[in-house]
Amino acid sequence: MNSTEQSDTRPAAVRVPLDRSKQAAEYLRSASGGVMGTLAHFWERLSLTPPLARDDLHLVAVTKKPAAPASINFTTACGAMLYVPKAHRAEVLASSNETAEALCDYLQTWWDSNPAQKTTAVTAALPIPPLPINYVTGLAAGVKAMTPRLLNMVNRKAAARQTVNIMMTLPPDQPAPLCPKVRLARDGDEPVLHRWRKLYNQERGILFDADINAWIESRNVCVHESNGEIVALAKFDLALTTTIEIGGVFTFPEYRKQGFGGELVYDMASRIRQMGKTPVLQVDAENDPALMLYQKMNWVELGRLARVWLNSAA
Repeated sequence: MNSTEQSDTRPAAVRVPLDRSKQAAEYLRSASGGVMGTLAHFWERLSLTPPLARDDLHLVAVTKKPAAPASINFTTACGAMLYVPKAHRAEVLASSNETAEALCDYLQTWWDSNPAQKTTAVTAALPIPPLPINYVTGLAAGVKAMTPRLLNMVNRKAAARQTVNIMMTLPPDQPAPLCPKVRLARDGDEPVLHRWRKLYNQERGILFDADINAWIESRNVCVHESNGEIVALAKFDLALTTTIEIGGVFTFPEYRKQGFGGELVYDMASRIRQMGKTPVLQVDAENDPALMLYQKMNWVELGRLARVWLNSAA
């Protein structure tokens, strides 16, 4: 269904030029309450990255009234999507069920009109799906609304995997004390960092980059020491214009329930504030111990970010 077939009251999805990517990023940040800030960071650079300025990259806006693509500036948008068929993925912000439907209609319409592209969906493990999309991420409510339609498109009854992360921040009026037992990782910590990487992958299903020396040189990893032993670790993830995300927070099993993780996170939040930025972090919605810890420390929820893998080979 294209925009001319839509009524004036139903949202329509329109592909817009990449030179609107900065406006799309600003919209993404504001409309998601900061939850999609990391994704927005990459969106705003689309027009500045020649390899991405290609036919298989779709920057899409959802508007309530039909408009020419070149005239859309996202000030009246009610949703957005970055879709890359070659990568089989989409990043979406759907603010309502109607917005989700409009984005799904766009995906199906584009795919139906590009039969030559269907050969790119062939893999050794899967038959050719009707739509070359394996992975979707975005504001949780919108992803949830889109998932049933997307599953129909790839002939699946259930997603291969789904996760929801709660994005949290520490309010400006909440104290975050430095801890004298927290320091930056340094030469000699490599065995402990390797153990952290291994155990974090086992417990959370996330495997960090293996370049331990780069972690130390970048000064992005903090450790908490107690009685000469490293008991907890975390890292500074992507630094954005106004925020820095704390990630990989982990207390070794033998040292848990002693407050080490909380002291480490407060210390890192204090360091982030000293840089003039706002600390944020993500917590798996099913990780009750971590959620209880952060809530007790007065971190507050900004919103929820969902990820859906539609196919097991994704």
